[in-house]
Amino acid sequence: MNKQILLVEPGYENPYPSLALMKISTWHKNKGDEVDYIKDNAPQDYFGYQPPKLKEQYDIIYITTLFTYHFQAAIKSIKDYQSRYPNAEVKVGGILATLLPDLIKRETGIIPHVGLFDKVEGCSPDYSFLPSFPFSITYTTRGCIRKCKFCVVRLLEPKFFVRKNWEKDINPNSKKIIFWDNNWLASPNFYKDIEKLKKIGKPFDFNQGIDCRLFDEEKAKILSQTKIDPLRFAFDNPSQEGYIQNAIKLAKKYSGKDIMVYVIFNSEEAYDTPEFFYHRINELNKLGVDIFPMRYRPINSIQKHIISPQWNSILLRGIKLITTFYYSRGVIRKNRKVFLKMFGKNADEFKRGMHKVYKYDKKLNNKKSTASL
Repeated sequence: MNKQILLVEPGYENPYPSLALMKISTWHKNKGDEVDYIKDNAPQDYFGYQPPKLKEQYDIIYITTLFTYHFQAAIKSIKDYQSRYPNAEVKVGGILATLLPDLIKRETGIIPHVGLFDKVEGCSPDYSFLPSFPFSITYTTRGCIRKCKFCVVRLLEPKFFVRKNWEKDINPNSKKIIFWDNNWLASPNFYKDIEKLKKIGKPFDFNQGIDCRLFDEEKAKILSQTKIDPLRFAFDNPSQEGYIQNAIKLAKKYSGKDIMVYVIFNSEEAYDTPEFFYHRINELNKLGVDIFPMRYRPINSIQKHIISPQWNSILLRGIKLITTFYYSRGVIRKNRKVFLKMFGKNADEFKRGMHKVYKYDKKLNNKKSTASL
């Protein structure tokens, strides 16, 4: 007898749907099961999503989880479906479940699935629930050869391996391919992937970035001949010093493609200081690339934010205000004159400037509070 399956994505905000749930859907449909998909609190016009008419009973309910700071939304969703369908087998997995399984068990009684769901790795995603979703999502590799302490990949995907036949994941109706690889350039199949991408012919984006330490002149030439857009790197730690500058120069030499560089800050690493943050964004701005500062969020905590020992709330608030209200979408644009005005000519000017921004913001908020009395 066919089983009734419900896939649930809790009501947190996320620009992309759950790839795991889409693969689970295909897996069950291939077995002849009936599958419903629900996004709790789905935003209006969520890629053509239409909430299903939920059945009176389901055999299995899969609930995915995302980041640890989405803990409350995830637990609420799990408890809601446990209460509504007491006879269903409720399965929980995903990032939060993998990082904090004991917390899930304590709050819900469920022992969650930890790590990748190997049974569905080879399945293509089911895009039918989101008919206007414009992207295909896939991986050519899992894991990463690096083991950075601040990065969650070493815990979620501890083994680095190549995924074969990833092209089966591509929706022919999609406009662009989004790859979630953590270190594509470490793949022995890099050149084979390039040939596949040329044959497929769609624009693509490795949105986790590519490793500047593995980027060389040959790869710069090859990627310039593809539809990668944008070209993403990261400048997170001292081991990337020199490599990132060289990678940007090579990319610019062979291509006019946009370049975006991620810069993590406020982590608990000893080298992660305000001075080192300024050094990195200043170096990148001088090279004429866009910069996306990423505030570190603790890996094994339900707190959304921490303040590391090297930082303070004033500097963090100043960066937040500048990147949110002056720059579009939090990206520090390549204009040098504007950068110097916003962040200063050196680390001392940067810190003094953030203090001024913080005080100005506090003054405005005090005026608003007084006016509302």
